[in-house]
Amino acid sequence: MKVTIRCYARFRDAFGEEQEIDLPPGSTIRDAVITLTKTGPDAELLVDDAQNIRSYVMIMYHDERISPIDAGLITLADGDLIILFPPVSGG
Repeated sequence: MKVTIRCYARFRDAFGEEQEIDLPPGSTIRDAVITLTKTGPDAELLVDDAQNIRSYVMIMYHDERISPIDAGLITLADGDLIILFPPVSGG
């Protein structure tokens, strides 16, 4: 199946604005993010050494914010869109 991952800000700089990735049926959001990290040199921005999504990564799926802890529990469908945001900062 194919899913699209759209990245913003620093994540876009590291992985591109949007990528369509191929995943086996039954894959989760976590699987998709891990697959994305293999496309750029900055995997540590999104995942730790144990391949867990970092707690500061903001994930949007079907217009809902998904906790990185729950990303391994949500099964994707063909054509799904995942949006990744880095932490927000500013003044």
